[in-house]
Amino acid sequence: MTYVYPTATPVVVTVTPPTPASVEVTNVYAGALNQPEIAYHFIQQTPSNSWIITHNLGWIPNVTVQDSAGNIVEGEIAYTNTKQLTITFSAAFSGNAYLS
Repeated sequence: MTYVYPTATPVVVTVTPPTPASVEVTNVYAGALNQPEIAYHFIQQTPSNSWIITHNLGWIPNVTVQDSAGNIVEGEIAYTNTKQLTITFSAAFSGNAYLS
């Protein structure tokens, strides 16, 4: 399946379902090859109350965090620079951070 997201520079996503079906998107690129990343997916596998994320996006991104159960979690975000940030939470857990 191929999906083209209609923007000034089209974003093309091609999905070939594996067996069993599952999909993990880690980085999204816009436009032609070798264009800058427009999003970053971070996976925190080990429970921690402090997540250090090196994303190399080159700007200060928006951040959405989900715990391993899929719940949205809020934390304190400290932007180290335009390529790294640290999120501090009140309790340790594992999950995903989506940066854009």
